[in-house]
Amino acid sequence: MTLAADKLIAQITKEISSGLLRPGDQLEETALVERFSVSRTPIREAIRAMVGFGLLETRPRKGAIVRVLTPKELLDLFEVGAGLEGMACRLAAASLTEDHAKAIKKALDNCKAGADTSDKVQYSIANLEFHAAIHAATDNHWLIEQLQKIGIHINPYRSLPYDIRGRLAKSIQEHTIICEAILAGEGEKASELMRDHILLQGKRLPAVLKMKSQQVD
Repeated sequence: MTLAADKLIAQITKEISSGLLRPGDQLEETALVERFSVSRTPIREAIRAMVGFGLLETRPRKGAIVRVLTPKELLDLFEVGAGLEGMACRLAAASLTEDHAKAIKKALDNCKAGADTSDKVQYSIANLEFHAAIHAATDNHWLIEQLQKIGIHINPYRSLPYDIRGRLAKSIQEHTIICEAILAGEGEKASELMRDHILLQGKRLPAVLKMKSQQVD
């Protein structure tokens, strides 16, 4: 893998995670060449790698697009994610340090700032920071590694429900009570709240994706 391709993968993955690129969005080679000032070779190398990672897929006459998972794949993915995220909350509550508590609260404040201005991209980034702060508070390298791996596939879908009216405000409410439970050392409560938070999002996504595909058609 060339350095240029690695940088492209990192940037495109970041944009997928933050919601700038969404499932079904097309990645045009010409646009990527112009934007990143590179030849088509590293572009194609990066796309092949990301297809291998399961982040992109290729379709006839459309080229590379951000991969759209089936309803079954989404449910399976979010069930696993909910379990891991719930475990992270339980461990974070049990081993919370002052620095980790500050990081979690700061990320929550950033989420509130994004919601207050209805800035969905800002909120998406802050949302990832919030979850990452909880992960870091577990002080469990193996769990953090697994969360990062599954996050690559979950993150493209986290921001899709934000288009639903009132969803950002509801998400803030859910984040706030999760944060409060962690800070209070109530690990089991935080774990249950987080699992419900993730699972509800996963169950909502097939309808959201269907609605978006109808809008495109």
